[in-house]
Amino acid sequence: MTYSAAMTRIARLDPTGVRLLPLNHLPWICICHVSLLGLIYGGTAAWLSRDMLLGQGLLKLTLAGIPVAFLMHAGAALFIWVFLKALGGNAAFLTAYFTLGVAAISLWPVAPFLAILQAQSPPGPAIIIVCGITGLYGLAVTAKMIQHAFELSFVRMVIALSVAVIYIGCFLYLWV
Repeated sequence: MTYSAAMTRIARLDPTGVRLLPLNHLPWICICHVSLLGLIYGGTAAWLSRDMLLGQGLLKLTLAGIPVAFLMHAGAALFIWVFLKALGGNAAFLTAYFTLGVAAISLWPVAPFLAILQAQSPPGPAIIIVCGITGLYGLAVTAKMIQHAFELSFVRMVIALSVAVIYIGCFLYLWV
């Protein structure tokens, strides 16, 4: 019951929900959340590519989402940790890594729409709107979790997170 109560609080933008979780469970929760994020993204990408793959490689493409999710998670945690540490944040890298991993549950709704957005050209306006709304929700949950973990004021957190989002966005633009 502790996990569901904690995730309900986190989903309601209350970062104190993470306090309900045992400290030694955070790495496992992080691994599960990021893995499921990768499976959701990879599964949607595989489903959209099923005609092109002719049924072969669907499992491989679905499972390929997991390392992509962990790569993006680690990169985001590193960038955010650097920017927040520069503004006086009080957290170690692993704290940022596990906090972002726990907050990854809020990114599950955006993963299929992001895969659809990347696969369709041009994407429909409904997909763009839903992807934007779910993405903003995920960003809001993540921002609250980060602010709580780093014990920063709202202004410092917004500055650091804005710089990190711009930097990560530019990196993703160049990568894709």
